[in-house]
Amino acid sequence: MRTSVTHPLLIDDLAVANGRLGLTFCPGKKGGSLFGDSWDRDLDTDLDAVREWRATVVVTLVEAAELSLLQVEGLWEGIQRRGMDWLHLPILDLEAPDALWMALWEPVSRRLHAALEAGGRVLLHCRGGLGRAGTVAALLLIERGEDADQAIARVRGVRRGAIETAAQREFLKARAALPDRKAQLIRASLFGGAIGDALGAEIEFWSLGRIRTTFPEGLTQLPVAYGLRGAITDDTQMTLFTAEGLIRAQVRGIAKGICHPPGVVHHALLRWYQTQGCKPKMADLCRTGLVEDPRLHKRRAPGNTCLSALSAGESFGQLARNSSKGCGTIMRVAPVGLLGFQVRELALGASALTHGHETGQEAAAAFACILAEVLEGVPLERAIRRALAVATGETAAALDAALSSPRDGRPETVERLGGGWVAEEALAIALYTALAAPDFEEGLRIAVTHSGDSDSTGAIAGNLLGLLYPEEVMQHPWREQVECADLIDRIARDLARSRAPEAEFVEQMWERYPGW
Repeated sequence: MRTSVTHPLLIDDLAVANGRLGLTFCPGKKGGSLFGDSWDRDLDTDLDAVREWRATVVVTLVEAAELSLLQVEGLWEGIQRRGMDWLHLPILDLEAPDALWMALWEPVSRRLHAALEAGGRVLLHCRGGLGRAGTVAALLLIERGEDADQAIARVRGVRRGAIETAAQREFLKARAALPDRKAQLIRASLFGGAIGDALGAEIEFWSLGRIRTTFPEGLTQLPVAYGLRGAITDDTQMTLFTAEGLIRAQVRGIAKGICHPPGVVHHALLRWYQTQGCKPKMADLCRTGLVEDPRLHKRRAPGNTCLSALSAGESFGQLARNSSKGCGTIMRVAPVGLLGFQVRELALGASALTHGHETGQEAAAAFACILAEVLEGVPLERAIRRALAVATGETAAALDAALSSPRDGRPETVERLGGGWVAEEALAIALYTALAAPDFEEGLRIAVTHSGDSDSTGAIAGNLLGLLYPEEVMQHPWREQVECADLIDRIARDLARSRAPEAEFVEQMWERYPGW
């Protein structure tokens, strides 16, 4: 017999976000084994070991009948008695998750990603800790942007033999698959923007001298902001809600035949407004989608102009009644360029929902058009010059400054372009960064290392750098660490699919967003 004394509970784990993801066999199990002697483990001893590992959440993947077979019916009581959360999501032995399981998984997944981002420890177990536990561990990694082969290799690297069957491997490959190269680029762009946002989040409002004193070697890791390493700000929050609005607009236009995209985007931004603890004048907003995730219900220095404009809205699509040209017009516009339809018109209309100044709107439209062209393979400098040919006033001056500034990447050069607080300055800094950057990471450092709106310029530059260096973005460790990586991955996939939505996708979106 093998007992908890002769074979102490072994938890194999790996780093995910700011936490640890562990895999093990069923604690306290008794009975025969396909490999070696029979088991006669003690449940309390094993659960004490789980507590000593500091598990935050324990996820049980065996079926109820298996709990009886293994004589661990008291598992959930023992877990909860030790102050840990318990979740039960059974999967058939040797099988992969099916459609029903995936429907139950979505809210659980958000909870697990949030726990890992907060530095928690998530323990997955099945009967032997290999097939089902390994599959769900790899699924969590894929949801944070890893491809299937990477995810499987990482899990097997800590737990040999994990992910046992062809069905489980094929499930993971299907979940990770992207339809084409443009989908890969769209995902890298949204991840790049979020990473840039997170890199600049802590140092927004800092002087250049303070940044240099605090980080003498430069920003070499994502800093802690809002108590969380890799925290995103309102820039990424609003980008995600803008993307969700565009996805809905696409589906609504196909399903209904009539749609006013800026109005649907306005609806989405009002849902974001609700997450900031505010109450819009329009009632009965849709309560599904991103608004369901508690991680987005965090105030991360939202712009006063966006808040006041959304507060004043009395009908969907109503334009802002102010004269602001703040960077809130441009830091959220990337999804318009990535969608690639009526880019200039939609960017102008979406920006005008919160900012009334023509320069703010024109700068946002110029950036969206540049993104759309780079996505289609147009060289960056050519795309900028095309935007310059139709730009006017302050926007034209910003484009010219980005092109003509010495490409040394020095903070002093960046600061001559402005602080990024207004749209045309943020545009100039982002474009200059992409022109001067030798790679993705150094580009982000250039974008945020200045005495200005570092998170916004990091986010805008990151969207563009993601298109220029997609492989670097998706292989970078910051990609997994950034807050809400799973939401970014899902929204990016849906945005890519909405460029040419198939009937199946339209149906899926109607199910996800009922009643809108």
